Amino acid sequence: MSITIKERSLWAIYVLLGINIGAFIAGIIATRTVDFSGTDYVLFFAYFKLLTFKYGWYWQFITSIFTHLNILHISLNMFFLYLLGVQAERIIGGRKLIYLYLLSGFGGNIMTTIFPLSLGGLGASGAIFGIFGYLTAYYGVLGGNIKNMLFYAFFIFLINSLIPNVDIFAHLGGLLVGILWGYNDAKKFIRGVRVIRYL
Repeated sequence: MSITIKERSLWAIYVLLGINIGAFIAGIIATRTVDFSGTDYVLFFAYFKLLTFKYGWYWQFITSIFTHLNILHISLNMFFLYLLGVQAERIIGGRKLIYLYLLSGFGGNIMTTIFPLSLGGLGASGAIFGIFGYLTAYYGVLGGNIKNMLFYAFFIFLINSLIPNVDIFAHLGGLLVGILWGYNDAKKFIRGVRVIRYL
């Protein structure tokens, strides 16, 4: 029995891109600069453990994953978000992609909170690592080479960690969320295929 996967129309990736870019444009309008270093915009919307917990600014767990520092920062993140997000949305659909983005970004901030080496951060990269982790685990399970794919995922993570001023724990937290989710979904898919074959 052959199984066909219906081609999904894309919409969620454009919603995520639009929110990120819209937030950046709003920051330009509010600060009249394209580099938000040291501005109130960053302090209010990025994730800083001292501010988040001292003042109860818990929205920063989510707003930080849509907040970027400058044009280079958002350009790189949006490039990889689009590249990976399109692949993921075709597999899991738009709604689930948005959930994956939010949960991975939130998981990255939780990891940053647990480990004391980072004061916090901003940007979509933790969420992007979640999408990347999902894809590597999902294809790894379906392709029967999960060990190689996990090695590849953590190799990319380690290479990325060499970049200065990168919140490695946000990336790690997002990556782990994505890997666990992708692994679970792939196992469910395989079980579903086996059931269909026996029908």
